[in-house]
Amino acid sequence: MHLDWLTDIKVIEEYFYLAPFAFILLHLLRPVFFLPVLLLCVTGGILFGTIAGTIYSVIGLVLSSAVFYFIMRKFPVLYRRCQRIEQKFFGKSTKLTIWQISLLRMLPFMHFHLLSFCIFEMTDSFFAYLRTTVVTVIPLAVIYTAFGQTLQSLSIIYMAPLCAIILILTYICRRRQTIIKWQTFFSPTS
Repeated sequence: MHLDWLTDIKVIEEYFYLAPFAFILLHLLRPVFFLPVLLLCVTGGILFGTIAGTIYSVIGLVLSSAVFYFIMRKFPVLYRRCQRIEQKFFGKSTKLTIWQISLLRMLPFMHFHLLSFCIFEMTDSFFAYLRTTVVTVIPLAVIYTAFGQTLQSLSIIYMAPLCAIILILTYICRRRQTIIKWQTFFSPTS
């Protein structure tokens, strides 16, 4: 009996180095399994600790966003559909700033790839997209990984004001100008 227990521990120790790769792979498969980003970041904090969990979450989220970027480039039908969803959700003339996207990513009910689509539309190259994604993903990964257990155990009494504060900060950080194109008012005549 004692020997079996030691064998189990030895097997776990031998394959422990695969855990980060499995965790990053889980981030890549997250959209397929409909897993929320919050859940994975909290899990990363519990399994790997704050620093390692944050690093693995950032790597996984950036790789997931990179896959999303290439899917948007390859499938124009999906691009148009995401564009309609973005316009329905945020409005036709609203363009989010990087700081707004960073704050909105921290809300548990915001769709991660809808915000990735906003970054996709505001950048002009893959590397600009990746840089912006890293900037917007780091606060999300740090906060949910570091305070994962605390956020997970918070009641609705504490969570509702926290979400309200994030929404207010998103409104304060908005772009204060709106560009309305000429075609919005006047349709081209044939």
